[in-house]
Amino acid sequence: MDRQLIGEEDTFLWRSRGDLKGETESETIAAQDQALQTKYRTTQILKTEKYSKCRFCEQFEDTVEHILSACPILAKEQCIKRCDRVCAQLHFSVVEHTLYARKQV
Repeated sequence: MDRQLIGEEDTFLWRSRGDLKGETESETIAAQDQALQTKYRTTQILKTEKYSKCRFCEQFEDTVEHILSACPILAKEQCIKRCDRVCAQLHFSVVEHTLYARKQV
C-alpha cells in the first residue's frame, strides 16, 4: 500500500465521526491491537485454557488473524453476507438512480 496516500488525520477518521457503537469501536481496536480474547491467547498467555483450536472449524489455532480472515467456516458465512449487502446496496442505488432519472424527464 502506498503510504503517501494515507493521511495521518484520515487514519482514525472512522473513530472521530461517531458512526460506530462503543462496543464495535472497542472490539475493532482490540482486534487491531491483537488483544481479542481468543482461545489461543487464553492458552498461550493467560494459561487458563488447554485447547486452543478454533471454536468454529476446530482445525487451526484460534488467533485474531484466523478469526478475521482465515477460518473456512466464518469466511464462507461472512463472504455470503458481504456479497448480499453489496448486492442490496447496488440494487437500491440503481432503483434510486432510476427514480431520479424519471423525475428529471
